[in-house]
Amino acid sequence: MEWRVQFPASLFLLPAFIVLGVAYVTAGRWHDPRLRSGLRLAILTAMCGSPVLTRGPGPAQLILGLVAGYLAIRMVALGRRSRPAYRRPQDSVARAALALMVPEDLFVPTAMPRRHPLSTIALGMAGVAVCILLLVWGNDWRLWQKSLAWRILDDQLVMVEVAVGTAGLHHLIVGIARWCGHSVAGLQTQPLLSASLAEFWAQRWNHMVEGNLRRAFFQPCVRSRPGRGGLGLLATFTASGVLHVMAVAGAGPLRSIAWPSASIMAFFLLHAGLILLERRLGWHRAAHQPGLRLLARLRTILVIAAFSPLLLDPFARVTHVHGRSLSTPQALSAGQFRGESART
Repeated sequence: MEWRVQFPASLFLLPAFIVLGVAYVTAGRWHDPRLRSGLRLAILTAMCGSPVLTRGPGPAQLILGLVAGYLAIRMVALGRRSRPAYRRPQDSVARAALALMVPEDLFVPTAMPRRHPLSTIALGMAGVAVCILLLVWGNDWRLWQKSLAWRILDDQLVMVEVAVGTAGLHHLIVGIARWCGHSVAGLQTQPLLSASLAEFWAQRWNHMVEGNLRRAFFQPCVRSRPGRGGLGLLATFTASGVLHVMAVAGAGPLRSIAWPSASIMAFFLLHAGLILLERRLGWHRAAHQPGLRLLARLRTILVIAAFSPLLLDPFARVTHVHGRSLSTPQALSAGQFRGESART
């Protein structure tokens, strides 16, 4: 598909995303609701479809898609806010551009006690180093090629790599901010202590995305239809699914990314359904007994681990983690694995 924008020229789309985001946010100044809605819909469609117009290495496509998806959700969240009457139009443009580029949810002040900044930074660097080391080992082992049982183990290794790497980035953010004299919430809040899926997604995991999803989709749905939190939950997880699908949308032709995209959407819609089930069973309420609270945390971790391959395997295929790719089958027999190793 020669009409695609090739890497690294595709990186020039990043400033174009900011321009589109500013246009989306500042369109709130327009008085005609139909014109405003039409423009915003066109901008949102262009943002969501942009990764398909690019081509490049898997990691570059993943990052470009995630950035485009994040900015799309961020601009919708900013567009929902009340719009102050700036004296000059250029003031609103400058503020919108700055708001799009600054992930404010990472820098929310917190009163939680923190380690010394240097020890926190060291812990963050150690987390990133362990993540890289596991990636190297996983690429050497390629457990997913041996059998179905080893494939399941390799899927969990990918999940551990994501968890350790994300925790490392979180501690780096918190430690550097602390070094500069600020105490911030960072990227996450001890996700392993989540006693329910609702707590994991809404309070403890990836504050940068969660806050924008809540403001852009969940709260407007709840305000428009009080008592219909399920609709807001479905809208939120659908939007999150689209964000992550954008990360793989430009990684290959439609026939190779159709199944990974469906797998990602299934992951988020399944979690929305499980959260509704938690509410029905009352599992979303915090348990007061330490034993029950521990069991709730174990249950939450096991559920996330069980379904994580639906999300992480497509990402691993796009970025060739552990030797996976969009063109390789889900699993190979041990004989095939030994044969490929002999040929290489």
